[in-house]
Amino acid sequence: MFRDSVSGDACVATAGRQKTSSYTRCEMTARGMRAYAGVMDLRRMQAAVAAAFATTSFRVGDLAWLVRHHTHRELSLDIRLWEGGDERLIGWTFFRSKGEFNVFVVPGCADDALVAEMLTVIEEASQAAVRAGDPPVTLHTYGIDRNRSHEDRLLAAALQQRGFEPVQEGGVLMRTLAEVAEPVLPAGYGLGAVRDRDDVVGRVEAHRAAFAPSDLTLEKYDRVRRTWPYRAELDRVVATDDGVVVAFCTAWIDEGNASGLLEPVGTHPAHQRRGLAKAVCLDALRALREAGAQSAQVGYESDAVLATYQAIGFEPRWDEVSFRRPGKR
Repeated sequence: MFRDSVSGDACVATAGRQKTSSYTRCEMTARGMRAYAGVMDLRRMQAAVAAAFATTSFRVGDLAWLVRHHTHRELSLDIRLWEGGDERLIGWTFFRSKGEFNVFVVPGCADDALVAEMLTVIEEASQAAVRAGDPPVTLHTYGIDRNRSHEDRLLAAALQQRGFEPVQEGGVLMRTLAEVAEPVLPAGYGLGAVRDRDDVVGRVEAHRAAFAPSDLTLEKYDRVRRTWPYRAELDRVVATDDGVVVAFCTAWIDEGNASGLLEPVGTHPAHQRRGLAKAVCLDALRALREAGAQSAQVGYESDAVLATYQAIGFEPRWDEVSFRRPGKR
């Protein structure tokens, strides 16, 4: 573990359900950066995004899904945390080998120097990968809405100053769970949850077909299932009468915000255009409601996917922008 101290802001911790965009400004003190040290750091990162519920679309389930590729020891290469002098988390970065990355700053803690430092860490991670022999990759981040928060505006401006180009790639939808329609399936299919080993194998194979080429493996999915806040009863699938999983929707609940997330959602290509995605999403929404969620969120990247989600009651919440920059040797 290492720490580099610089002057900056330490965030005043927030707690409880976040229903508005209000926040407490950071108190000026020293801050430091260090490598990810294990599962407790992941929980701190998840707590930070949950506390920022109103000003980010990033959710606790997003992090649980993203860390599937690596062990916690391996994640120490890719995740950096920034803490105030009182060791309270004020932000983090997460770089991935294919060039995708996330930058998160706790509301009220962002300034130009901190955001610049965080982006420099991302660039240095990318350059280190190339020096080690990996090919250059396009750097890519997402989920930014300048109209949503001060943090997003600072990050967007800093990215453009470094040569990143904005790309409109979809957005975020939300809906209430006060009333959720009964899912309807065509003959020959049934709904259920991922329970036994056969279900897990089928879930992985369905994912690999839906998102081909996909690098999801049983090992990675087992890691997902061990990661908080995964719940088997929220991991919903559609299977044929002979037990083959052909569609899926993994739901995640953020109990503090009484809100759910659908991520990922997919259908095997051989079983598309039969309403299976709508049915399994409705099934997941009903499971979320039973677990205590009052609302749910899902992201989209195409008009066809948008239409599917709107057909089951989702409405636009945020129009988000991605930023890309080609890799350099």
